[in-house]
Amino acid sequence: MNSTDASHTRRDFIKGTGAVAGAVAIGAVITGDKNVEAAEINAMQPTPEQIKGFLETDFGGPLIMVNLLKFKADGGREEYAKYAAGVVACVEKVGGRIIFSGDAKFCLIGNADWDAVALVEYPNPQALLTMASSPEYQKIHVHRDAGLEGQVNYAVKQRAGA
Repeated sequence: MNSTDASHTRRDFIKGTGAVAGAVAIGAVITGDKNVEAAEINAMQPTPEQIKGFLETDFGGPLIMVNLLKFKADGGREEYAKYAAGVVACVEKVGGRIIFSGDAKFCLIGNADWDAVALVEYPNPQALLTMASSPEYQKIHVHRDAGLEGQVNYAVKQRAGA
C-alpha cells in the first residue's frame, strides 16, 4: 500500500467513525445512558462524559484549547473561514483570545492528517461553555459544521513559569 492509499484509508476510517460516535453520543444524551462508550479520534462534538470531565477538571486559571482541524474536501476551508471570522468576537466577549492560528503543512512525527491548528485561551472552562451557548456563537456555528470534516480539541493548562 502506498502513502496515498494509506491516507485515503485513514480518511475513510475517520469519516466513518465520526458518524457512528456522533450517533452514540446523541443517543446517550437522549436516553440518559451513562454506560455508552465510543472510540473517537476525530469528532465534531464532545460526548456527555467529555463535557462532564472538562467541567470537573481543575485548571487553576486560564486554559488553552488546542484545535486540530480537518476541513471537508469541497469548500470546507472557505466555509470554516466564515466561522473563524465571527468566532473572534465571541471568544473575546467571554474574556478569551486567539493565540495562534495556522495551516498544518507537514507531520514530522507520527501519522496525522490535519489541515490547520488553532490555539485559543479562555479564562476558565465555563467561559468556553458560555460562549458556545451564546446566540452570537450559535449563529456562526453552522459555518463550522459546514466546513469541518472533524477535529480534535485538547484542553491544556500552561505550566507555571512557562
